[in-house]
Amino acid sequence: MRLMFMMKRDNAMPSAPSSPRVMVLLDEGRVSLLAQAVPRYSPRRFWLRTHLYLGLFGGALFVLISLTGSFLVFYKAIDEWINPAQLTTSGSGPYKSLNEVVETAQAAAPPGGWLDSLELPSQERDVFHAWFKLPKTKLDQVMQYQVTIDPYSGTVLSQAREWGGYFVSFVYELHQSLLLDHLGETIVGLVAIALLISIGTGVYLWWPSPSRIREAFTFKSGGTVIRHHYQWHKVSGLYSAIALATLAFTGVYLQFGEYLIPIVQFFSPVQEFSEVHSIPIPGTAALSVEQAVTRGRQIFPAGELRYIGLPHDDTDIYQLTFRQLGEVRKSGGQSEVWLDQYSGSVLRVVDWNRFSSGETFLAWLFPLHNGEAFGLIGRWIVFVCGFVPLILYVTALRMWWLKRQAHRRMNRRLTV
Repeated sequence: MRLMFMMKRDNAMPSAPSSPRVMVLLDEGRVSLLAQAVPRYSPRRFWLRTHLYLGLFGGALFVLISLTGSFLVFYKAIDEWINPAQLTTSGSGPYKSLNEVVETAQAAAPPGGWLDSLELPSQERDVFHAWFKLPKTKLDQVMQYQVTIDPYSGTVLSQAREWGGYFVSFVYELHQSLLLDHLGETIVGLVAIALLISIGTGVYLWWPSPSRIREAFTFKSGGTVIRHHYQWHKVSGLYSAIALATLAFTGVYLQFGEYLIPIVQFFSPVQEFSEVHSIPIPGTAALSVEQAVTRGRQIFPAGELRYIGLPHDDTDIYQLTFRQLGEVRKSGGQSEVWLDQYSGSVLRVVDWNRFSSGETFLAWLFPLHNGEAFGLIGRWIVFVCGFVPLILYVTALRMWWLKRQAHRRMNRRLTV
C-alpha cells in the first residue's frame, strides 16, 4: 500500500514561498525523501540542529547522570537495606551522651585520621554517623571514612567505610563528578547546562500553532515507525519538561554556585561570611561536645540538632546545624550556630526564619534537586523523571537512524 502526503509544520522546517513543498513517500512503512525543500538557513533549522547534536553527543551523559540521580533519591534507604547491621539499630531507651559517642568514635578512628563531624540519628532506627578525614597523597585532598555507632548501646557497628568505596557512595561520586574529581564536577555542570538548552530547544520545536494545541498535547498512535517514536519522544519530553528543567537548573547551581549567587544578589541580598576562628585561651581546655550543644540550644531552643562539626586544631570552631519548623530541607538543617571552642562565644548564626528572599530561593535548590522539598511525593517525581532522558535518548537515536537509512535508500535510487 502506498500513501503520499505533504509534511506538516510540526515535522518539517517552514519553507520559503518560492520553495517547492516537501513530499514524503510512505511505502509499506518505509520513508523516502523525494524533494529537499527546507531552507538552508533559518532559526528553526538552527535550533533543530542544536537539539539534534546535543542529544546525539550529550545524550549518553544525560542518561547516566539522570539514572544515577534517580538512584540517589533514596540512597540512604538503599544503603540501610544493603547493610542493615551497620546502619540500623533495634535498640530502645535513652541515647548515649554525645561525649560518650565522640569518645567511642575517636577510639575507632582510622590510623592518621581525625574526627571531623557527627551526624545525629534522624529517626528511631537510625544510628550516629561519625565522619573522619584522612590526608591523601595528593596535595590538599582528603579521604573520608564513616564510623557508625549504635545510639542506645554505644557500640561500633561499622568501622572505616571509605567514601567512594561502598556502593551508594560510588554511585554518588559517579553522579556528582563522574569519578573525575573537580574536572568531573565541571563536566557535570556543563552537561546540566546542555540539558537546559536541549529542553528549551525541544519546547521551541514542539510549540504548536493555536489550531493544533490539542493535538500537540496528545499521543497519536499509528503511522510509521518514525512517527511512533516521535510521539513517545514528544509526550515524554513535554510532560517532564518543567521537572527536568528544574533538576538541570538546580544541578547547575550545585556545581557552579559561586557564579550564580552573585546573580541572585543582584535581586536580593545574600549574606556572605568571612572565615572565623577560635581564639586559644592559655590554661583553658576546649568545651566538650555536650557543653557546645548546650550553648547552641540557647540560640535555637526549638530546633532539632542534626549535625555537629567538630574542631580539629587549636583555631577550629564548633559548627552546629539545627532544623527548625518550616525548613524546606527535611534530611538536614539550614540553621547554624558557629561557636568558639574555648569560650563558647557565638561567632556566627544562620537563621532560616531571617532569610532574605534570595537566601530562601537558594535554600530551596538542593531540596528541589533531590525531591525532598515536597516530601515523599516529590522524591518519587524526581525518581521517575530520572528515567525520562533514557526514553528521549532511545527514541531520538532511533528516529535519527531510521531517517539516515531513508536518506541512503533515496540516494541509491537517485543514482540508479
